[in-house]
Amino acid sequence: MITHVPPLLHGPRPGRLRAVAVMAVCLLWSPQHALALQGASQGTAEIASIRFEGNATLSTAELRGQLSTQETPGFFSKFLHKTISEKLGRKDEFLSTVSLAADLERLKKYYENRGFRGIAIDTALAFSPDGSSVDITFRIGEGYRSIIDSLDYGGIPRSPETIWQDIKASPRIARGDPFNSFLLEDEVKRVLRIFADNGFPNAAFVRDSSRAQWFASSPNFKVGLNFRAGKRYRFGTVSIEQEVDTLRGLEHRDDITDDILLRHLDYKQGDYYSQALRQSSERNLNRLGLFDLRRIDVAIPPNNDSAITVQSHIVIRPKDKHELAPELIVSNENEAFNLGTGLGYVNRNFFGGARILSANMRFRTQTLGQFPNYFASNSDAVSNFDVTFEVLQPYIFSNSVKGTWSFSYIVDKQKPYKLNIVRNRFGINDRFAEFTTGQFDWTLETFNLRTREIPMTDISPDDLRQLQLLQVKPRQFNSVFSFTIQRDMTNDIFSPSDGFVHSVTVMESGILPLALRRQIGLPFTQFVSASMLGRWYFDISGGRRYSILALKLRGGVEEKYGQSRSDDSSLIPQTYRFYAGGSGSVRGWASRSLISNGDPQLGGNLSFEGSMELRTNLLQNLRDGVLDKIWVVQFLDFGNLWPTVRDFRLRDVAIAAGLGFRYDTFFGPFRIDWGFRIYNPDDPSGRFWITQRQLLGQTLKEGVFHFGIGHAF
Repeated sequence: MITHVPPLLHGPRPGRLRAVAVMAVCLLWSPQHALALQGASQGTAEIASIRFEGNATLSTAELRGQLSTQETPGFFSKFLHKTISEKLGRKDEFLSTVSLAADLERLKKYYENRGFRGIAIDTALAFSPDGSSVDITFRIGEGYRSIIDSLDYGGIPRSPETIWQDIKASPRIARGDPFNSFLLEDEVKRVLRIFADNGFPNAAFVRDSSRAQWFASSPNFKVGLNFRAGKRYRFGTVSIEQEVDTLRGLEHRDDITDDILLRHLDYKQGDYYSQALRQSSERNLNRLGLFDLRRIDVAIPPNNDSAITVQSHIVIRPKDKHELAPELIVSNENEAFNLGTGLGYVNRNFFGGARILSANMRFRTQTLGQFPNYFASNSDAVSNFDVTFEVLQPYIFSNSVKGTWSFSYIVDKQKPYKLNIVRNRFGINDRFAEFTTGQFDWTLETFNLRTREIPMTDISPDDLRQLQLLQVKPRQFNSVFSFTIQRDMTNDIFSPSDGFVHSVTVMESGILPLALRRQIGLPFTQFVSASMLGRWYFDISGGRRYSILALKLRGGVEEKYGQSRSDDSSLIPQTYRFYAGGSGSVRGWASRSLISNGDPQLGGNLSFEGSMELRTNLLQNLRDGVLDKIWVVQFLDFGNLWPTVRDFRLRDVAIAAGLGFRYDTFFGPFRIDWGFRIYNPDDPSGRFWITQRQLLGQTLKEGVFHFGIGHAF
């Protein structure tokens, strides 16, 4: 910890701590108060409340986090603790003068480390007449908050210039900021990382000659941070060790050659050493999917050694080259619970170069009760069958660019129609930065569509017309170009508690079929599409992962263009339209059952929705590896789907709320949600709001259960 330098401090230190219990005069005169004082010393006065006064700068929640003294819990928490388990709920909290004095000293130090040199803290204790309970008030005089007048760095080499540039680019604390010793410690760690990424892995912070001087005349700080760079090193030779898993009977994989690994490193022999490049190289090897074990060990010589290179040693344990495995499918595809089965084959290092060939045959359905008519055109089944062959090429031009080619045959059965699709897809994925990726896809596909036979009395005129238009061109050819850019700054792939995800996708269909329409000879539709997604996560429990606030906004729009714009028989393909309702959408409605007008099963061209979730790890204190994996969720969803942009009306935005249950597993949380409608813009009775409807007969009866794997977002 960077501390103030006592010999350089001038003048008296104001605001000496006064651990004084200030009580009402009337209580001092009563015999009951003498009893209260005795109770305080013996720890029998229950702490009814803790308050803070005068903390204009630091929040009450922040200060509460520094206390060992806690308020006594409520009745329910006491009941759980006393009758069920000591790991549930909390015990009664009693006043301890020893703990209170330690808390006062801790608060004072906390303030001083944040620049409040004149901090003064008193306590006021208000006992109940019988001395059984006490209200504690911390009275804080923050005083002036010192700032940093100057911040100097010593021992920074002139070469390379990137060190100075990186130091100046994003400091944790700078001149003019309020003094904060913890941020100064973070700044020291940041500078040492910059050294390590520029060839100086043995750089050190010289604490003895660094200083944080405070002058009563200012009264601000002058800070000097001194470093010792040490020798500059380069990457040396790279050795590779291939371990064998004797339990699985694997032999040495001769097909995994050294050049496969070397070209996925972000450094080469002779480059200046960089800790960041070593770590990113480990991630590159991890993404290949060829190994169970992969790590890069480095041997950094001490400064007094004559060596100037850092040797790398890569240790890998290859997976099986061939793998054939059955699959049990439990997914949340199309915002609904899907159950199915499949068979998958993987060939790792297919024809060398770390290519991966995979072949999968999968069946899944949302309507198990429709057996055996899962793909009958006139059934209510919602099912999918696909056979896909895919080749992943992990190195195109550089190790940050990957390519894929896949060929699929798909049968997609929805309630109003059945689609037979033959699809050919080429994709390129580029890692623009550490947390930013871009994906370009070119999809060529043909499909045959067959609509179900519905009596005219069971369908509205508008929906009947749309189904008739689908039958006009049952066969279609699509050439779709799409580009997605995504920035993922979350801290966990399955259950993030901090960070955000932003993504944008743009899509175009029709340019190639228009140029080759004579050769292709199949109908096509020209259309463009754009969609955006944002997800944000906040740990509102102070980093304990007890309460997580999650937010989501998603929207999309698509429209026909060119000759298709004026052709009513040219429709945007069903697989590219938007849908609403379901476990990842507005959860007061079932999957694909929400739209402002028309048939929601046929989709729309404009989508907008958002969600808020409060996720609480209710039994976290158990730490038993079983019950502490349970989360309780409260959520609020809003949004809708519109057939066209012209149909948008703000009053059509539906609102739903509900409760959920999560159980953490190694493949993500298992999820159950129950959603009910707060505002239903399509209520035929005109009772749009929950307050206008019957609680049992309508609101609870219309509630929808959702099952899934993974969080809703």
